[in-house]
Amino acid sequence: MRKWKKLCCAFAIGCAAALSPFSAFAAENDKLDYLALGDSLAAGQTPVRTIDKGYTDYLGSQLNKVGALSSFDKRFAVSGYTTTDVLADIQANKSVSDNSGNTVTIETAIANAEVITIDAGANDILKEIAIDKEKLEVNMDPGKVNTAILTVGVNTSAILAKIKTLNPNADVYVMGYYNPFTILPAQYQTQFQTLLNALNQTIANSAKLKGAVFVPTAAVFAKNTAAYMPNPMDIHPNQDGYLVIANAFWKALDVGKETNFSDIANTTGKNEIEKLAGKGIISGYANGQFAPSDSITRAQSAIMLNRAIVYSDAPAINPNYADVNESSFAYDAIAKMTEAKVFSGSNNQFNPDQQLTRAQMARVLVEAFDLTGTAALTFKDVAGDHWAKNYISILAENGITVGYNDGSFKPNKSISRAEFSIMLAKALEK
Repeated sequence: MRKWKKLCCAFAIGCAAALSPFSAFAAENDKLDYLALGDSLAAGQTPVRTIDKGYTDYLGSQLNKVGALSSFDKRFAVSGYTTTDVLADIQANKSVSDNSGNTVTIETAIANAEVITIDAGANDILKEIAIDKEKLEVNMDPGKVNTAILTVGVNTSAILAKIKTLNPNADVYVMGYYNPFTILPAQYQTQFQTLLNALNQTIANSAKLKGAVFVPTAAVFAKNTAAYMPNPMDIHPNQDGYLVIANAFWKALDVGKETNFSDIANTTGKNEIEKLAGKGIISGYANGQFAPSDSITRAQSAIMLNRAIVYSDAPAINPNYADVNESSFAYDAIAKMTEAKVFSGSNNQFNPDQQLTRAQMARVLVEAFDLTGTAALTFKDVAGDHWAKNYISILAENGITVGYNDGSFKPNKSISRAEFSIMLAKALEK
């Protein structure tokens, strides 16, 4: 059982917000401390070799967004670190100070954390590989590289064992690496892919052995590596790349919020509702109910999507809707979803209280999760020239919806809170 910090907080809620099941969490909030360990990716190194926001920062911001963050610390993440370095820091009980002069040891940081993420191992391998950046040639000693991979496995197991001793209740997530060198000639790609697979499998085996969660990133990163690596001869991604990694961790992360809705025991989608609520993506009403049969509004669905996906924590551009202002309870989510082109308004209106239709649901899920398909599937009540035809078809191709037994989709029908929760939970698995 995870150790939780219970922080009592009081806050004023406007009438509109009080009626919204997504506006705030209960007065007694579950909070957690998040500790990031590892190399330059955890530290947030950019392609121009400066330290900025990395996946750990965005993951911390996401935890804060859903009301689950007590503290975030990446001071023990250091550019260039190998697994040997991370292990040595723990064994030596390294201490660090913040800008105010406050000092903390790594043992204390580990002992106080509810969530710990680790990325280490790439530098162990890279120091055994020489890459000529001008000629795009690679020189390596396979024997030394294989030895380095074995060392990663031994050290990762030792790191996780030390963490388990210091804090048996912490949830630990260990990152798998992506291929940063796709620009290299084809003659080297097979060799690099083999090494990457071996490294990731070694890390995954150590994680499983020690009760940690392995978080793969290679496949999702490979979908658009060129867009994430503006400097193809540097292993560090841009903001979009770090967000891809953050979302991989977010999908795996157990936020652990307690849920006890009084009205979902016999509801189709009970498991999905509890999963999303446990992650802080949705919450119920003040009376303890979820109201699964209620239709979901456009504003409510925007809030859910904003909490389900890790976006940049920079303030979104004001969408300038006539019916949504900065004091609106869903303003931040609506602005972010509009900026991300997940939602769009009509005639300068967002219509936040309008019920979300099934056609609109298809569009926002496909856009939010970048779902793809052939758009070949058809439904008898969705014409070929229907504005949402491709969205509906792609959603069905991805197994997120199957329509009705009579072959219809009912695109203009409103969607309930339970139904949207089911669809969103499925999309999160993609």
